[in-house]
Amino acid sequence: MRKVLICTTALTVFAMAVPAYAQEADGSGGIEEIIVTAQKKEESAQKAGIAIDAVSADKLLDRGIVSALDITKSVPAISFANPGGNVTSIFLRGVGNITTSSYVDPAVTPSYDGVVLGRGGGVFGAAFFDLSRVEVLKGPQGILYGRNATGGAVNVLPARPEIGSTGAGFNVSFGNYDTVNADAYVNVATGENSALRIAGSRQTHDGYNLDGTDDKDVSGLRAQYLIKPSEDLSVRLSADWTDVGGAGIGGNYTGVFVPNGTGGYTFLPSNLGISEGMNSAASNVYRQGVLGSPGFGFLNSMNRPQTQDITYWGVNAEVIWKTGIGTVTILPAYRSTKDRTFFYGPAFNTANTNEDIDQYSLEARLGGSAGMFDYVLGTFLYKERIQGRNQYNQEFVLPIQQYDQSTKSVAAFGQLTAHVTDQLRLLGGARYTRDRKNMDGLLNNFITFCGGTPGNGFATPPASFGLGCANPGALPHYPNFLTTTDTLNWLTGNGWIAPSSTLQPNAQVFSLTNGIAQILKTHKPVVGGKTFSRVTWKLSTEYDLAPSNMLYATVETGYRAGGFQLSEGQPVYQPEFITAFSVGSKNRFFNNRLQVNFEGFLWKYKDQQITYFTVDSSGTLISSNENAGKATIKGFDIDMIARPARNTTIGMKVQYLDTKYDDLHLYTAAPRDNFACGSTAVTYGSNSRFPATTTNPAGTPVLAGGAQVKDFNCSSNPSLFSPKWTVNIDAEQVVPLNDDLDLVGNISTAWRAKQWGAFEYLPFELIPSYWTTDASITLRKSDGALSLTAFAYNLENKRRDIAPQSSPIGVAISHYTAPRTYGLRLSGRF
Repeated sequence: MRKVLICTTALTVFAMAVPAYAQEADGSGGIEEIIVTAQKKEESAQKAGIAIDAVSADKLLDRGIVSALDITKSVPAISFANPGGNVTSIFLRGVGNITTSSYVDPAVTPSYDGVVLGRGGGVFGAAFFDLSRVEVLKGPQGILYGRNATGGAVNVLPARPEIGSTGAGFNVSFGNYDTVNADAYVNVATGENSALRIAGSRQTHDGYNLDGTDDKDVSGLRAQYLIKPSEDLSVRLSADWTDVGGAGIGGNYTGVFVPNGTGGYTFLPSNLGISEGMNSAASNVYRQGVLGSPGFGFLNSMNRPQTQDITYWGVNAEVIWKTGIGTVTILPAYRSTKDRTFFYGPAFNTANTNEDIDQYSLEARLGGSAGMFDYVLGTFLYKERIQGRNQYNQEFVLPIQQYDQSTKSVAAFGQLTAHVTDQLRLLGGARYTRDRKNMDGLLNNFITFCGGTPGNGFATPPASFGLGCANPGALPHYPNFLTTTDTLNWLTGNGWIAPSSTLQPNAQVFSLTNGIAQILKTHKPVVGGKTFSRVTWKLSTEYDLAPSNMLYATVETGYRAGGFQLSEGQPVYQPEFITAFSVGSKNRFFNNRLQVNFEGFLWKYKDQQITYFTVDSSGTLISSNENAGKATIKGFDIDMIARPARNTTIGMKVQYLDTKYDDLHLYTAAPRDNFACGSTAVTYGSNSRFPATTTNPAGTPVLAGGAQVKDFNCSSNPSLFSPKWTVNIDAEQVVPLNDDLDLVGNISTAWRAKQWGAFEYLPFELIPSYWTTDASITLRKSDGALSLTAFAYNLENKRRDIAPQSSPIGVAISHYTAPRTYGLRLSGRF
């Protein structure tokens, strides 16, 4: 690593020292120019005074980026965490959130075809095919993107219809694990001023785990129609559909934490292979030796295979009208998600997600120039509804969620650029956002307590064993039910509770007919509405040292809306805010043969929203979204591309991150208190989470089971998914064989320093540093019309843990990257 940094620094200093006359060199074979629309206008990525990584269509194909999760191959600042189900968490420079529920907004805004999405699943679960490029904007985008862009934005942009052109193209590849990736497009000139483009994709491979998980089964289809009745008006209509099937993301049992008798825990490794999955024969044998809480019985095998059935579809339009006062752009859109997923979680048997999400949005902008000023003015309207009927089966605890959440958001924004001189530009912008959120939800829990009533506290495992609770068949292991009525019918029909038992619309206790345990059914409505609003702003300056050399400095703020969640203790969480300072430089030298970009940044985070496993006041495991406090993020990144010869390209991206939570307090209670941070007992009135108003005479917060709440002070720990050093290196060599045929070699490697993957900060949650290397060799026609590629990804054949999870019942779970994959790809266009 030290050698990499020395070389990087030397090359940067050398590049900065190159005199201006180097621009006069021969102009052939320069670095390609990528046109981006990140700032709501077309411009070269090198002319945009923001930190942006843009990956072109050719690079997406060359590097085997067939899903959004593969973007890490080209963008060192980004990380993804998907521990199962339909929710993908995005992190940029350490800003993000491990969102486990769809009603929690992301901290990095995903966009598809210019349409801002409320959820990441539609983009990150879909097939990547027939794309123009992917843009990753690093840092808060509070003006042009607005809410929920505190960490940045990811724009996925499909290739557009081409007027006056009729043609087609395809890519088809075959590889190990029975991998088949195929996509194709056809572009038809339907008239002198119109065109139709249709593209489709099919991606499949077998599971990387023995239980069939970590597989892929994705199909996609997209159609676009573009018409330009005049030079001043264009209308593009688009529709897309994606179906995601198969088993989905899998996990593996790493080990279990057991009490050591002194208030701490001892970690016992599972000794299972990292490719078992959670439903293999060996994993189920291991699982049946793990204690479940609060019943303290042993767990069962997984009660059904993991499956996913998710459909995303949408329609959108883009109207561009050039007027005398500027260009008007109108973007209406509708998106729909239907998710029917069974998946395995850290403390679950099988979770069942049934969600329908509908999103309507309309963005209208006016962009133009007046004298020395360029301007962008706009308004944004957004409406979303999420209907969920979910359960998270913990065998002895069965939480059943029913909720209907709606969001209505309106915003007005503007950005002004003043060309003070030919070299100096001053930028300023502001955005007002108003979010209204409503939730009508109900959280019901069936909780089995062994050895005493819930009000008398949790039974200890020895007392539980003495009562026979760990004996096979002594306690009910809940199946997967989505309603309390079905759960009650199952309990009475199987003789666990009295056949005359009836449900009440509040908390109640049922005694098991064998006299060993009792079942507490809690009833918690979460109903309410709340409005959040914020003005975010940006100030920036840009200065051109030369036509291909620019300096910039920016301060910008970001805001992520608060919201509701199905939690008895914390039903409402508040917005988060970030202020980001950055200075940077973008440069081309040696007549466009060397690119050196640099940015240094300092971000101050306030009231960051984080999600972690804790317990609510009934003693039930929940995934709670809370405001953590303060954090500081600072660092720099360097982006270099060199073309020392016409057919040789070398690239390197380096990021340094120094992150720290200035204030991070997490709350939970035994037997779910295995956090590697110092703790103290909580008293009422000690903080806003536990206000002074209470009827508890002792002034000590306790759960329904009698366990005392602890305050774990994790301040000074680093942010999640923020490796101190990240390096991406790639090289391409083209060897002309004759006038019509080229041989192209590509190799890329990425290094990630160690990083934390979960908020408990347990040793197994520290992801070790690692290298990942990909390589390919391509035989192609010189005009690019036909090519054959042999590729291999993850040459090291090391599966890396990218989403560790600590179960509150003590089980450690890990989710791994793909093993070595390889194959052949045939591509063509005509």
